[in-house]
Amino acid sequence: MAEAAPASDDVVDKPSKKRQGLTEKGRALWVLALLSPAIAEMLSGSSPPREFFFPLSFAFLLGLYGAGVLVVREVSVIWNKGWASVIVLGAAYGILEEGVAVKSFFDPEWMDLGRLGKYGRVMGTNWVWAVWLTIYHSSVSIALPILIVSMLYPHLRNERFLLGRKFPIVLVILFLDVVACATLLNPYDANSGMYLLSIIAVFAFVGLAALLPKELLKAARQKAILKARSFFALGFVFLFVSFVIASAFVETEVSFLVPILLLLAISGSVLLALLSCMSLSNIKVEKAHFASGMLGFLLVLSLVLTFSGWIDMVLCLVLSTIFIIDFTRWSRGRPTLVAHRFTWFIYGEK
Repeated sequence: MAEAAPASDDVVDKPSKKRQGLTEKGRALWVLALLSPAIAEMLSGSSPPREFFFPLSFAFLLGLYGAGVLVVREVSVIWNKGWASVIVLGAAYGILEEGVAVKSFFDPEWMDLGRLGKYGRVMGTNWVWAVWLTIYHSSVSIALPILIVSMLYPHLRNERFLLGRKFPIVLVILFLDVVACATLLNPYDANSGMYLLSIIAVFAFVGLAALLPKELLKAARQKAILKARSFFALGFVFLFVSFVIASAFVETEVSFLVPILLLLAISGSVLLALLSCMSLSNIKVEKAHFASGMLGFLLVLSLVLTFSGWIDMVLCLVLSTIFIIDFTRWSRGRPTLVAHRFTWFIYGEK
């Protein structure tokens, strides 16, 4: 996602006084930690509300997604990196979760795989699934919540959340969650060579993120050339096309390399589109609409699942609809319809 210096309307002055309890950084930390599993798991239907809020499941998801997104953000701030590094670190997280922790890259019977457990399976690895989920986690589980929080708290964008012992504690939580998932959640005996390769890939992506320049995906255009709804459409189409490509060839004789290359192509095309079209003059609105477009596709998934009998997905449908409407209105400086009632949590206001 293209990054740029905050536009003049991208910084909102908020009261500096602390409410009793959480500091502003503490609230930002928890918003980020909760957004990642809520968007990637609950809103997508992978863990519908009845599963998401089950205490043990919630603890596992928060320890994996919440700790993961906090670590990615913290490392990018410590290294003074931009969106290119966040995206690559997100890919490392995706491999860590799906390859190392739950081992869905390797287990052909993994609950969400379906025909992808057979199509594109080579050397004990579900390759189409592996590439798709790496892209999904990088964009949806990591980059999207970090983008939203950076907009809600623009003045904290370059400040660390995990000071002192908090950072190693969160790292330990993530490590323990990965070990628990690998041993308890899915004890599948993966191909040892490929499993080791996935661990190496995590460190390789982290190393790559450390080398990427901060300015690599930074917007430079001064004037807007597209309307905000075009960015909404771009975010929606990105996820929609990715989902379609991942499953479109499973009943065919087409080589599994085709959907893999298409998934990489659509992801690269979206990044190039953002880089070439985002403008400094309207970047807050454009970011909000792109993020809302991605959420909009997940909203459609919630709608489909609701009509398929997953009644608890109504909660996701309602909350995501309200958030999209208010987030886009807020980005334009318009009064929000519902969110203003909860600014006490985000900004410490009553």
